[in-house]
Amino acid sequence: MSERMITTTPEWLKEKAVLRLSEAGLPRDQAAVVAEVLVFADLRGVHSHGVMRIPHYAERIRRGGINTSSTFPISPRGRVAFLLDAQGGMGHVAANKATEAALELVSKEGLALAGIRRTSHAGAMSYYVQKALDAGVAALVVANTDPAVVPPGGKVPFLGTNPLAFGFPGLKDHVLLDMATSEVALGKVLYAREKNTTIPPTWAVDEEGNPTTDPHRAKWLLPFGGYKGYGIILMIELLTSVLIGGAFGPHLVKMYGELEKQRNLAMWMLFIDPGLFRAADEVKALCQELVDEIHAQPSVSGEQVMVPGEPEQRTMERYLKEGIPLAEPVWRYLEEGR
Repeated sequence: MSERMITTTPEWLKEKAVLRLSEAGLPRDQAAVVAEVLVFADLRGVHSHGVMRIPHYAERIRRGGINTSSTFPISPRGRVAFLLDAQGGMGHVAANKATEAALELVSKEGLALAGIRRTSHAGAMSYYVQKALDAGVAALVVANTDPAVVPPGGKVPFLGTNPLAFGFPGLKDHVLLDMATSEVALGKVLYAREKNTTIPPTWAVDEEGNPTTDPHRAKWLLPFGGYKGYGIILMIELLTSVLIGGAFGPHLVKMYGELEKQRNLAMWMLFIDPGLFRAADEVKALCQELVDEIHAQPSVSGEQVMVPGEPEQRTMERYLKEGIPLAEPVWRYLEEGR
């Protein structure tokens, strides 16, 4: 039986998120940034990366696995690149600060590359890409995570779900791709557990390596697209932990274990002024033309063919009118703190 759903507002969610995170020991200014990222995900219907994560974050903060005193220092690396040291602090705060610094740099140089080391889970990558799109800038953001994906031919996981997000601005419509490089993000399995609903057999395997539709039996995830997805997972690992500095694969601190330890994740963020090679308006106009032609393609269902990010944008528009649905246990935790 599915969990009862309760509808609420973004304002209520942000208020309660800040309250629960600050109760755990996170400074309120940092808690406000985390809340913003989490509610953004819930508004887009990506509840796996929304406020359901707060109990875990709060427990890691209490156990010492998050450095609540980090200053997130930035060190230049040439004219168009910089390194941010999260010092074991909240990944959302680190990624947000890096995004703001990169957007300032890209306005001067046309290009900005940011590396983040010693960070923790940063939530939905789409949040940082959306900030770039709001500024009229294209962006590609990737991060590594602890092992959860079984490689082709393997029996146990070695690399993580290593997410990527990409955004490109049009005149009116933007393209915003946000995806795990596993078939789905682990958070979607966790959300299915919260709702007590089944999952497709292509998402995960059980402890014996057999496909399962039971989220409570799901142990490891599968890469999207077989060996092709596995190749992209490896590429992201090289661009993050290997290039920027940090642990990789099985050497990373697990997200849902060792809560007293800092995780040592890494992120790689590229921001591009669409006017770098030609007039920005021409680039955005051509992007819009491309999107418009995709919209005009014939479809099987008769509904408009969409580009990445549009289903989530439509969900956001609906939730802003109707409210955001939460599984009752998540709502109760936010309301009561237990």
